[in-house]
Amino acid sequence: MNTRTDAHRPMRDLLKRLPQLPMTGRQEIDFPAADVSLLVAIGDDAQTTIQAIHHGIASIGLLLAHSAPVIEDGTVGADDVESIGYMLSELCTLAASLITLSAQCRRQTFDFAPE
Repeated sequence: MNTRTDAHRPMRDLLKRLPQLPMTGRQEIDFPAADVSLLVAIGDDAQTTIQAIHHGIASIGLLLAHSAPVIEDGTVGADDVESIGYMLSELCTLAASLITLSAQCRRQTFDFAPE
């Protein structure tokens, strides 16, 4: 993972690159027809995004575990905790999808050797 001073924004870059992928007639990504450099970049961005999501979820879990007293006494509302739960669920679903995307990109580029 990059340092905080590094300007690399993998999720933003991933979202910019995804529309560049060619599609099949069935509206699925045509990995064999895609530019290899694009697939490598998408695979890298997906992997880095997965790492950021996993580290962030672990940190949120730690914070929630340590904030049990303020949740219990009502300082932090149950609806806030519920919202965090839904967000974590969506992030985990995103991470699972990105693992699949990254694996498909890697499968198409396993023998790619940049110049």
